[in-house]
Amino acid sequence: MRLTRIIILFLFTAILAACERVLDIEIREEQPVLVIEGSLTTKREPHTVKLYYTRPVIAGTAASVVSQAFITLKDNVGNIETLRELGNGVYEISNMRGREGRTYTLSVAFGDNTYEAISTIPRLSMEADTLEFKYKNKQLLYPEEGYYPFIGGQDLDGLGDFTQYKIFRNGKFLNKAKEINLFRDKYVDGNRIGNYELEIDSPFVSGDHIRIEAWSLTEAHYNTLADIREQLSNSGLFASPLPNVRSNIRKVNPASASVTGFFGTSSVKSVERYVP
Repeated sequence: MRLTRIIILFLFTAILAACERVLDIEIREEQPVLVIEGSLTTKREPHTVKLYYTRPVIAGTAASVVSQAFITLKDNVGNIETLRELGNGVYEISNMRGREGRTYTLSVAFGDNTYEAISTIPRLSMEADTLEFKYKNKQLLYPEEGYYPFIGGQDLDGLGDFTQYKIFRNGKFLNKAKEINLFRDKYVDGNRIGNYELEIDSPFVSGDHIRIEAWSLTEAHYNTLADIREQLSNSGLFASPLPNVRSNIRKVNPASASVTGFFGTSSVKSVERYVP
């Protein structure tokens, strides 16, 4: 019986080996797409806008950037600023500061290309006003033992609030796919929420410093981040085709080159502490 099994296994392996073929797949080269990426928040610090082009997945070179663009930012009360180029496709918002409720228009021009993005800073609901840690032993839901963060906050009355929680461990931003923590008030409008667990890739240890920043989001910004999280998590044998990430950048001149990206505006508050 054992000899029969060995013979069957040998024949099966031989059949698989005989079926192997080397396939040369021709991948069509797409035209690069301009990416405009930036943000303005209520944080009292300079903000930036980046301009660069997409590149093929298998390319071994860095993405090309856009220099000498003319970029302005204005709000709905008459303030306007021309952004200063720092180099490497980065432009700085030096003077304009975000204020909750104001609407901001970002305008970008270079050559015959003109683009625009408009965004209002939404109110911040479900601010993380408490931060606690719970120690979890290794189990199905927690593949590593350690400390996991839980927050609490008050959702404001009125549907339509969206929030992102950015986690910083010892000053380093945690930005893996599962660490894009998003919240919407669709089913919890106006409620006090406690013990809201934030997703992390690996647990904290005693003595770590953690800072949680709560960023208010427009619905469009929430949808874009949800798209990004889905795409970053989309892998493996049964991965689905990737849709385009939604964008709030529009062409002013219809003949402008194709564009994607997002200009977001947020109100931000934070809470921090050390792991006991």
